[in-house]
Amino acid sequence: MTEDNGFKELYKFTGFITNRVLDGIAAGIQDVLALYPNTEKSYRKIFSIYVEIAQNIIFYSANRIEIPDDEAGYGTLTISEADGAITISGENTITESQKNKLSSIFDHLDGMSVDQIKAAYQEKMMSQFDDMDSKGGGLGYYDIARKTKGKIQAEFYERDGALQFKIIATIETKK
Repeated sequence: MTEDNGFKELYKFTGFITNRVLDGIAAGIQDVLALYPNTEKSYRKIFSIYVEIAQNIIFYSANRIEIPDDEAGYGTLTISEADGAITISGENTITESQKNKLSSIFDHLDGMSVDQIKAAYQEKMMSQFDDMDSKGGGLGYYDIARKTKGKIQAEFYERDGALQFKIIATIETKK
């Protein structure tokens, strides 16, 4: 466990993530979060956000390898705890066209109220997905925003000449 700026890193994985890796990580996260009683009521939200972020890395990371009967994207998943909150973040390389799609989604989410986010999520659930390159039409980001009551951050930056995307979601666990 590392601590940085008051955040205690509970879990961090960097590497190629497949669906099988996702299953293994999930079991470990469940064990780790069980040690923190303040996460009991928030566990489903935390776990759901973790899965959404991990799947986005698996499906959309620009750094990929081919694996028979699975998908693999390279990225980093982190779960941290501080001051009654759990922060789940994911980071991976993306293409310029992915950045444009993601920017559009986060621009739409930015400034929406919790009720507006819930309504937009429901609308996306009922509509057809027109984007053939997307497995969910951005629905996962609306779900994350809904579960974090709008507290979601998206960052784009360059590292070693590659475009990076980082998403950060925080769940309040202290009541």
